[in-house]
Amino acid sequence: MAKRNWKQVKTAIGNLFLDMGKLAFGSLILGSILRGGWDPFQTFIFGAVFAILFFSIGILFIAINKE
Repeated sequence: MAKRNWKQVKTAIGNLFLDMGKLAFGSLILGSILRGGWDPFQTFIFGAVFAILFFSIGILFIAINKE
């Protein structure tokens, strides 16, 4: 029973990381199109790195718990 609960928690954490990746993509990458205080290219790169990082961690958590 406890193993099942941890599996659900890890899957939820994986989904949370996927959602954070979506937010990073939406706010930083698409926000780089708008005028801001930062250089749009730097904002794009920063957002892309965080989005890829969050997506990778989320997919890793979910894949480990599918076993």
